[in-house]
Amino acid sequence: MTQKISLDDVLTELRHVVAAGDIIKGTILLNHFDQLDAKGQNQFLAHLAGLEGEFVVTLLARLLVTEKEIAIPKAVIRNLLLGRVMKSPRQLLTLLTSEQVRQKQVFVELAGEIQYDEAIPVLEEILATTTDDLSLMKACLIALGNIGDPAPTNTLSDFLYSGHRELVIASINALSNIDTPTSVQRLVERMGTDSDLDLIIIDALANLQDALALEKLNKELNSPHAYIRNHVKSRLARIGAKAIPMLTANLASPDADLLVHSLNVLGYIGDLSAVRSVRKLLHEEPADANVRFAAYESLGMMPLAKGAYVLAEGLADPVDQVRIAAAKAIEWNCDDILIAGVQNLVGQGGRDAEYVVEAFLNSESHKIVFSIIDLPAFQELAVNFLNTKAHPDLKKRYEELFRDKGYTELANKLVTKKIDREEKKLLVFAVDDSRMILSIYKNTLFQLGMESQLFEFPATAIEKVIAHKPDVLLTDLNMPDITGIELTRQLRALYSSQELPIIMVTTQSDSPDHREAYEVGVNMILSKPFTAEQVGAAINEVMQKK
Repeated sequence: MTQKISLDDVLTELRHVVAAGDIIKGTILLNHFDQLDAKGQNQFLAHLAGLEGEFVVTLLARLLVTEKEIAIPKAVIRNLLLGRVMKSPRQLLTLLTSEQVRQKQVFVELAGEIQYDEAIPVLEEILATTTDDLSLMKACLIALGNIGDPAPTNTLSDFLYSGHRELVIASINALSNIDTPTSVQRLVERMGTDSDLDLIIIDALANLQDALALEKLNKELNSPHAYIRNHVKSRLARIGAKAIPMLTANLASPDADLLVHSLNVLGYIGDLSAVRSVRKLLHEEPADANVRFAAYESLGMMPLAKGAYVLAEGLADPVDQVRIAAAKAIEWNCDDILIAGVQNLVGQGGRDAEYVVEAFLNSESHKIVFSIIDLPAFQELAVNFLNTKAHPDLKKRYEELFRDKGYTELANKLVTKKIDREEKKLLVFAVDDSRMILSIYKNTLFQLGMESQLFEFPATAIEKVIAHKPDVLLTDLNMPDITGIELTRQLRALYSSQELPIIMVTTQSDSPDHREAYEVGVNMILSKPFTAEQVGAAINEVMQKK
């Protein structure tokens, strides 16, 4: 702006105001600050910064919060103020307790920034006596967290149950910054009533990554709420190697659900150090097929430098889904010893060889397939499976692969089945974050004479259902971002249980999740691993009730 008043007069008055500590004259003087041009404002600020006295801090703070347009960046003023406060932090106590200073938020923020623990009682007093200034209260909570002293833990804990969401979130972050057994326990106790706040607390604990926070996160793998379990799993996967010792310790648990969740996370991390613990679990032959499936699936995500032969045992599992998981793990870790073992299994023929061939074809383990393709037993079993049981898409892919690799005669044996295009088939949507399970769904539903559409991401499935409603929807429970329960809740806002039957298919044993699933509108719950007969029976049952 154009200079309208004498700069010399302003600077002279500034010196008198600072010397006298006159708040009224200081306010009047600052009201004219914007009438100085940019050069004048900079000279004023430089002059103020060179003066001594506590009142300099007050004037700098008022300049920082002024709503008038000024030429000086606020960051410059804040740095000057911070420098002053760091030299003489006790000035903050005077300003925070002064009745003459109304705008105290900037001083609260500075107390937190310099971690001034002597300000804790004052900040607690402000919180106790303030009810209508949410910004100031939030600043106090943040400052107490930044100071990091455990003394105000009880005060902060009280705000976990505030009626103002922004204050609850500020107290969550403050308690996580304090990071003591008590503060972490208070956070865990807050969980279970608000899903969004629960996720914020999980993120806060995950950011700490110390032993105590990791222990609490690990316990939440057994939470009765799917959205908590899934978020914890994703955060433990991000934490990575630091979480492996407690996850492998979980593998000694008799709780099948905890075993599955721990194996899932170990697979996501994919670290070699977890291999021995997973192999030990398989050696103990867990009775639950879901545990065996999760173990082989996780090994398929880890680099097996040696001892990969343990994977071959999974090919003899009585459950086809476990065999497919083992086959995929072998594909990722195949070596000469494994290939020789597979060749021996297939070469012997019989029912076991049939299981092995179907597992490798279903899992599209192409490296293994082409390492055994010259075996007559493989060719006979492969042709029979692809012609009689496989989904047409899978058969077509292998026909093309066989031709590309020079096995034209074998490709010619794959018969193209004529499809009656007038035939009306049930349309079934399947939602699961495991691509392997989706592949199993595709073949299973084909064998049942049904048309399928597969979705790895629940949000995409919801969009597709809105555009084209299927006859039945199958959904997993434990999925990141949107659980099967939340998926059902959203779809029930559009379609009744008669209009769109929903079957939840899960590894999770009976839990509050099951009750909640029925409450939000799931028609039926089916346990993994499933057979084609079980899926068919479930679909027929819900369709009969439409």
